[in-house]
Amino acid sequence: MKKIILLIALALACTACVKLGGKPVDKRYYRIALAREQVVPPAQDGPVLSVRRLSVSELYNTREMVYQLADGRMESDFYNLYFITPGIMLSTELRNWLAASGRFSHVVSQGSLAVPHLTLEGVVNTLYGDFAASPPAAVISMQFFLVDESTPDNAILFSGDYAQRIPLAQPTPGELVKALNQGAGAIFTQLELDLAQAEY
Repeated sequence: MKKIILLIALALACTACVKLGGKPVDKRYYRIALAREQVVPPAQDGPVLSVRRLSVSELYNTREMVYQLADGRMESDFYNLYFITPGIMLSTELRNWLAASGRFSHVVSQGSLAVPHLTLEGVVNTLYGDFAASPPAAVISMQFFLVDESTPDNAILFSGDYAQRIPLAQPTPGELVKALNQGAGAIFTQLELDLAQAEY
């Protein structure tokens, strides 16, 4: 009996060794990176803007790409990931975008020692590939609030909701990232225009 147990244990150990020694699965890493058509120098007399890290809906708050499939199923992709978490990635892109808008003297991150006049808060409500649709599409939506830090009650000067749905040529991770870049760029462009109309 002991010999049988020993042989079974040895077989399981060998099986584990084969699996561990197999060819590693390749993962691919992607980044949402936006490029402005025009970069404007900072406005010397403009306000200091603090951009807080964007919060992300729990459904999409993962480095793994998220897809919506048929019958309402959702799937995260273990092999195709964002290089960093979406909240950090999109927050960095947003700060860089607004810093190049020429509307602010400085655009800083949360925790900076610079005292901001204004604070921009945002939420990423959706960030996924709708592979169940025909044609498939990238879906991204955000909500923003502009807060006046000089008022006792931190008055909200502006709020806006933005959504983009970009058709995909093919339901692939690479095409999804290209479309998300396009969608995020369209949202940031409209946000910049709306911030210019806010009274501060």
